[in-house]
Amino acid sequence: MQAHGAKHEFKERLSKTILAFAEEGINACPYWENTNPEEFVSLVPTSAITGEGLPDLMIYISEMCQTYHKAKLQEK
Repeated sequence: MQAHGAKHEFKERLSKTILAFAEEGINACPYWENTNPEEFVSLVPTSAITGEGLPDLMIYISEMCQTYHKAKLQEK
């Protein structure tokens, strides 16, 4: 379980990141809240120091490829 301060900092940084995307005209939200990947860019938090989040990112990329590019992945 993370400390209250860490959770607060994460939420604050996430909000700032979503705002920065919005200022550029891009809809973004955390991947676990994204119900419409065609309209919103999914944000997958990762750590360059610990590697935390990388498995989530790899699984998400794989799922999106299988879901939205299924026809391109099928053999012809």
